[in-house]
Amino acid sequence: MTRIGDHDRDRAAALLKRHFVRGRLSVEELGERLELALSARGDRDLRAAFADLPPAWREQVAAARSGVDGTLRAARRLAFVVAMWALWWAASIVLLVGFVTTVVVSGVSWTNAAAFAALWLVSTVAVKTVTRPRGVRR
Repeated sequence: MTRIGDHDRDRAAALLKRHFVRGRLSVEELGERLELALSARGDRDLRAAFADLPPAWREQVAAARSGVDGTLRAARRLAFVVAMWALWWAASIVLLVGFVTTVVVSGVSWTNAAAFAALWLVSTVAVKTVTRPRGVRR
């Protein structure tokens, strides 16, 4: 049996309180287990206070996993936004080249100018709508 110190008892009490907050212990169970943990002399006594509770490392793994999932979700979202704006740039260049070509070949006309402006405006609004952060309304 390995002897423990005040720091170990305090850490055990904090972990028991965390289990209580998560709903794994009732108030009576918390009181009993805190009494056991704070009066423990060895690590075996401390382990008895945590006998049927999940280990603390599981919570740390779950927290790390949710952080990684959030980071991956943000990276996928960023890649999607970058790809959409790259496509918009390509479409804008194609529209501009097409407009300049029609102006050179057949001269300036209101129809060409209106078609170019309408297509460019529609593509711009579409990309802005698709890449807008979720939950943002204007």
